[in-house]
Amino acid sequence: MKNLFSLFCKGLVFTLLLGLIGCEGDIGPQGPTGPAGPIGQTGLSGQDGQNGAENCVDCHGNNQLITAKMFQWENSIHYLGGHYDRNEADCAACHTSQGFLDRIASGAMEASADVEDPLPQNCYTCHQIHQTWTGADWALTAQDPVTLWVGGETVDLGAGNQCINCHQPRLRTPAVPTPGVDEMLEITSNFWGPHHGAKGALFTGKGAYEVGSGYVNSSHTTSVENSCITCHMAEAIEGRGAGGHTFRVETEEGDLNLNGCSSIVCHSAGAVPALVESTQAEIQLLLDELNADLKAIGILAPLFGSDRAVKGTWTSVQVGALWNYLYVEEDKSKGVHNAQYAKTLLENSIAALD
Repeated sequence: MKNLFSLFCKGLVFTLLLGLIGCEGDIGPQGPTGPAGPIGQTGLSGQDGQNGAENCVDCHGNNQLITAKMFQWENSIHYLGGHYDRNEADCAACHTSQGFLDRIASGAMEASADVEDPLPQNCYTCHQIHQTWTGADWALTAQDPVTLWVGGETVDLGAGNQCINCHQPRLRTPAVPTPGVDEMLEITSNFWGPHHGAKGALFTGKGAYEVGSGYVNSSHTTSVENSCITCHMAEAIEGRGAGGHTFRVETEEGDLNLNGCSSIVCHSAGAVPALVESTQAEIQLLLDELNADLKAIGILAPLFGSDRAVKGTWTSVQVGALWNYLYVEEDKSKGVHNAQYAKTLLENSIAALD
C-alpha cells in the first residue's frame, strides 16, 4: 500500500512539472536597446554599384597573364642585376623599389633614408598596385614629365617617363663644361662621369658637351611614341627571351625582338638587324678613336676593371670630351638609341681635341 502511494505521488509531481514546462504566459514588453557594438572594418569601396571585392577580377580575372608578366620580369636585368643591395639613401633611390618610390614622392634625387630589406624593382615599383582595387591600379607611379639632373631640361616621353627617372646621368663635380668657355677643371674622383645612366639623356639628345655643330636627333627620338616602352616592352619573343616585362630588346642568344619596329616608319623590320650592326660598328670605331685620344692625353686610363677618369686638373675641352666618351659608352646601345646624335657628338669631340 505504501509503495502504491509513493508511485502515485511521484506521478503527480511529474505531471505538474510537465504542465509548468508546457505553459507559456503573455509576452512582456520589450526591454531597452543595448549599447552599440564596436565599428567593423571598412570594406572595399564599390564601383558602379558593385561590392569592392568584385573588382578584383579587373586585374586577377586572368592570373595566367599576371604570371606570364612575372615570368618575364624574372629574366630582366631589373631582377637579375639591379644591385638592389645598394641600399644607402643615395644609391637606393634607383637601385631599390622602396627608395625609388620614396624619391618619386619627395621629388628629391636621393631616398630620404637608407632602405631596410631592400627589394629590386618589381610590380609595385612601376604600378599603383592595390590603391583603388580596380584596373586603374595598373597606372604608372611616375608618369609626369621629367626634369633631367644634368642640364635641368624637362622632357616628356609619355610612358617612358617611368624609365627616364633613373636612366639618366647623375650630377657630377665638376659639372659638364659649357662649350666655348675655356677654363681649368679638377676631377677628384676616378668614378667621375654619367654613372651608367646615360640612356635616357642620349635618347633625348640632352646633357652632353655639345662642342661644334650639326646636332640632330634620330627618328627614334622624334617619331617613337612612348620611347623606351615601344621597343623594350614590345610583344615578347621566345617565351621570355626578350620584350614584355624582360625589358630586353635582344635575347641572350643575340636575336633581336623586332615587334616594336612597326611603329618606326623609317625602315622595315626586316632591314633592322643589318642597320643595327652597321650603326654599332660605326659608333664603336668612333668610340675607339676617342678612347685612344683621351688615353694619349692621360685623362682616361684602365682602372678598377674598366676605363675611368684620371684625377687631376684638365682643360674644359678635355673634360667635355671625356664626358662625351663616357656618356656614349655608358649608354650601352652603341648608338642605337640616337644614332645621328651620338655620331655627331663623338666626331665633334675628336675634332675638338685635335
